Amino acid sequence: MKKYYYLMIACFSLLTLQAQVYEYPLTGTEKPSGIVEEWDRGGSAPSGSERYTTEGIVLSHDRVGYSGFAIDDLEIDLRKGTKIEFEYAMSSILGTGYGAGGGMTFFLFDAEKKFKLGYGRSALGYAYNESNSTARLSGLAGGYLGIGFDLSGGFKGTGAMRAYEMREGISNKRYEEVGVTPNVFGNYYDSHITLRGAIQGNTGFRGNPVLYSQYYGYYFPDPNETTTALLDYNTGAYKFERANNSPYFNIANGGNSSNPNFQKIIVELVPEEDESAMYVTVKAKEGNNEVVLIDNFYYKHNFKTYAIDGYDFSGELKEYEYDFNTRIPNKVKIGFVGLSIDFAQQKTIIRNVKVSPIDDNGGGDEGVDLEDEYEEICISKNLSSEGAVAFIDILEDTDYNVDWSSFMFVDVDGNKKGDDYYSDYYAKWEYDRYDKQVKMTVQFDFYKPEENLEIYYSVLVDGVRSKPAMIRVRSIECGAIANPQINTKSDH
Repeated sequence: MKKYYYLMIACFSLLTLQAQVYEYPLTGTEKPSGIVEEWDRGGSAPSGSERYTTEGIVLSHDRVGYSGFAIDDLEIDLRKGTKIEFEYAMSSILGTGYGAGGGMTFFLFDAEKKFKLGYGRSALGYAYNESNSTARLSGLAGGYLGIGFDLSGGFKGTGAMRAYEMREGISNKRYEEVGVTPNVFGNYYDSHITLRGAIQGNTGFRGNPVLYSQYYGYYFPDPNETTTALLDYNTGAYKFERANNSPYFNIANGGNSSNPNFQKIIVELVPEEDESAMYVTVKAKEGNNEVVLIDNFYYKHNFKTYAIDGYDFSGELKEYEYDFNTRIPNKVKIGFVGLSIDFAQQKTIIRNVKVSPIDDNGGGDEGVDLEDEYEEICISKNLSSEGAVAFIDILEDTDYNVDWSSFMFVDVDGNKKGDDYYSDYYAKWEYDRYDKQVKMTVQFDFYKPEENLEIYYSVLVDGVRSKPAMIRVRSIECGAIANPQINTKSDH
């Protein structure tokens, strides 16, 4: 049954792209929509115009402290695999006399948890701090994976300041049991990319084990020097390995605060078929040159590792073996944290975050093609059309298993424009999930017949987001009517 409404529409012409991509430039001078933020207890991280800049979001500056943000309006199903890209700069601060220090973390956490950062300093805002001091703080709420860009080197350890910090990590005993000392890294202790795993239990003070750590700093390592630590899942011990022809990349090449040097990172996550593990790949891209920093690392979800239990009477860290267990959360959110510490302070900037399917060429489960929706409406070429309303039924009598709460307006490429509301110069679009209907209200005057207005939408079908489907309303000429807001016919 065809419906007619007195309405005038404008026409858009856009290209079609199969893969759905979410992009967050983060380069405005006001807080971006769709993010949530948290500062350290001292509140010394940048805010206001210092934070929201045309360069990106500034998470730390010349004052000691840390802050982070999470993208709150995007939940990712890791079971389908995903690719996350972002640009970052960890710049030295002009006028301080110090180099950049501290570091930053990119993290993924359970979308059901409220965003809450972990401890700062050598925990890089991701891991916990189980000390008896006032600095005691649980790890990132719902943390699943933290990828630390660790300039100071302490993120792989058990706490850089013994009086204030204590957490799971590569302890002195882990070095000793394989016949090496904590000095095994030599000049390659700092500037590591380090992977830490999920939090354990409900208290937030166990877990976040160090899975893997590799040097990527200023020096090009000698092939015979130790640069890597790898957890043995069977024993909880660590293997300390040589460079093995790793590519050169310096995570600290961030320029200075007046001229930051941005570096692009690509993180690819692919689940094991039975969800018992996640494959983690980290790449860097400079111009057209892409290098693999961590290649298909196997993040197992069950293994042996060591927890900590304070210090014994001799001052040695007490540890006990336990079985680590985690799973892929139903959905995850992503975020970032950056920090400055003591005499190593840095300007940490994040921008141009992009989330896309793991294979831009169509790998993985592909969303279904939904039928486009078409309506025709009557319009007089002599009367105003502003304020006219049209109602469009969505997927009427469909056999698909649709999650109606997942509806969102998108552009032709699948980039999100709004959940249940979108407005532009021409029209306002509103989605009613109960009636499964879109209401469109014209916001511009003097439209002519035989013109179209189009918008796209997407929903989850069997848990997979559909390809963008079009809603098109075409105007046809009717006679002049006293009330242009009302002109409904049926059975055209």
